[in-house]
Amino acid sequence: MRLPRPVARLCRERSGATAVEFGLVALPFIGLLGACLENGLVAWEQEILQQAVIEAGRQIYTGSFQTANVGTTDPATLIGRFRTAICTQPSGAPRVTIFNCANVRVSVTQAATYAGATTVSPVAVNSSGVSDWNPNFQSYTCGRASSIMVVQAAVDIPVFFPLLGAATANLPGKRRALQAATVFKIEPYTTQSVCS
Repeated sequence: MRLPRPVARLCRERSGATAVEFGLVALPFIGLLGACLENGLVAWEQEILQQAVIEAGRQIYTGSFQTANVGTTDPATLIGRFRTAICTQPSGAPRVTIFNCANVRVSVTQAATYAGATTVSPVAVNSSGVSDWNPNFQSYTCGRASSIMVVQAAVDIPVFFPLLGAATANLPGKRRALQAATVFKIEPYTTQSVCS
């Protein structure tokens, strides 16, 4: 069986092979490259958030946050002020972040022992079976001297290349929740009436 002349000529043609091969390989390569870059950014954002939580948590650890907020009992106000502490460097300059610092969710809870210090998941499955923000995550418990505190923060970031596991979206709208936590025992501080 002989092929028609135009088809036979097309089968012998080799001048466009490189372009076709590039077209077949380019899309997966660019997708994999984008996923690798995104995972690097996620790791960097995670480190920024963890360092911010540790530095802001130090204010609770030393009692300076409690002393600065004497008389404030509204948890939403205290959460907002602690979010400001997370978004500010110890020098007072704004913290350089990739994520939107105004979207950081905060949880400051107390534990009876180190063994009993557990974190609260910032993401929960709702009644529709969809993962979304846990409505019970944001909370503030005032820490007295020698109290064991669990300080957590979570923020959502967009997912552009969900090819590799580290950038998997776990929130609606192709978003991922980053979280950071620190556990410590508060040092003795002089103003003990701040948590009354």
